[in-house]
Amino acid sequence: MLSKRILVIGDNQANFQPIKKFVQSNSTDVSYAVSVKEALNYLLTNEYCLAIIYISLSINDSTVFLRLVRETHLMPIIVIASKLGVSEKVALFHAGANACLEEPVDATLCAAQACSLIQLYWDAKIADNNEHPLVFGTELIINPVYRHVIIDGEPLELTRTEFDLLFYMAKHPNQIFSRQQLYQQVWGDDLGISGENTVRSHIGNLYKKLADVGKNYIQNTRGVGYKFVPPAGK
Repeated sequence: MLSKRILVIGDNQANFQPIKKFVQSNSTDVSYAVSVKEALNYLLTNEYCLAIIYISLSINDSTVFLRLVRETHLMPIIVIASKLGVSEKVALFHAGANACLEEPVDATLCAAQACSLIQLYWDAKIADNNEHPLVFGTELIINPVYRHVIIDGEPLELTRTEFDLLFYMAKHPNQIFSRQQLYQQVWGDDLGISGENTVRSHIGNLYKKLADVGKNYIQNTRGVGYKFVPPAGK
């Protein structure tokens, strides 16, 4: 049986010990991150079936971090925090939490929540031939499941066709595609005169939206076609 990976995130290492007792096993690998940066590095290099996050930041900072984690991975998230009000819990759930537990944590309850969520994750796990999020560091995340584009932590609003164009080209960074190739892949049809104008128009709109946030991911090679250039160093 493949080992399950769980990521525990929090800035107080004393909190990790009780968590370790009920999640560590022969079939479970547990990683511990003590900062947001370290947590993101783990998330970008491994697949996890569960994240347990101790909330010690302000609710606003925590929800921003949760949204970023949610866009990067589809795994369930348990949040552990001191006593929270209803509005604070609602904000955490909206940001991506699947369960909220209050300190002091009941080990039996937490273990049951963890097992239940891990099982749901495996039951709903996307097949290997399905699309997965494209992650270019923390600068750019393209999530085909939720059809979200996150740039520098902020969502970019795209139409369905603009998203499909960006996602298709981003799957093949630096590869040049003609308008005919893009029309066949995104519209599923042969390119005609109207198709030329359609591709040109949608690419132009996508280029403008990216330029508005200071990005130049889509580049035009005159007379040849378009390519996606990933963020520098990615």
